[in-house]
Amino acid sequence: MDLEICEEKSVLSESMEYHEDERNAILSEDKVRRNLLLSKKYMVESIYRSANVEGLGFTFPETQSICDGMSVEGHNIESIEAVVDLKRAWQWVFNNYNSKVDVSMLKTLSSISGKNTVINSGCLRDAYDEPIRVVLKDGKYYYPELPNEAEMELKMGAIMETDDKLDAAFEMFCYVAKLQAFNDGNKRVATLVSNVIMIQNGCGILSIPKEQIKRFYEELTSYYETGDNRELKKFLKDFCYTKVAGK
Repeated sequence: MDLEICEEKSVLSESMEYHEDERNAILSEDKVRRNLLLSKKYMVESIYRSANVEGLGFTFPETQSICDGMSVEGHNIESIEAVVDLKRAWQWVFNNYNSKVDVSMLKTLSSISGKNTVINSGCLRDAYDEPIRVVLKDGKYYYPELPNEAEMELKMGAIMETDDKLDAAFEMFCYVAKLQAFNDGNKRVATLVSNVIMIQNGCGILSIPKEQIKRFYEELTSYYETGDNRELKKFLKDFCYTKVAGK
């Protein structure tokens, strides 16, 4: 009799665990779906913000017009093409957000987002490229080393193993931005790949508001100087992060 009761309890427990796993899977899928819809809803705003981080100087209505395929006056062709490329990059994200986050993805995002504005977009910098230098607060320069693809894969893999996926997204942004793996457009790529991670895990959206650009560059420069990204990640979370409703 006792054995029968134990067996019944065991079956009931297994059934409860199965249904709990099934419920969690459904909830997880719903978070991803809602995050994808939110990202699509705010795509133009994300593009507008990225364009201003890059110093392109578009208004939101101008960005909307360009994304809608209309022309705008007062801007050169290269700047307009940069916005068009960002739209295409976001569309790639929407269609491929389930892809593996690795160096190949970074190359793809660079190739699309910098197609008409970045020299050798999609190609990692090498010894034949002009060295990159970033001006620091004290007037000195930060010279990023040439990227090593194998080391990049290891670092990105380690970041993706982080249990806290929101922190992983911020960590990836910091890593890609500081690495400067491409000739230009590295912050665009960092923002896009961070949003891929956020969509995959239903975390939200990352974009730098126009009114926070000065503070963003201050925190980014400090990170370049010290290698400590804690303040930059805190800034991103406090000022540049939009949660998915219900989280």
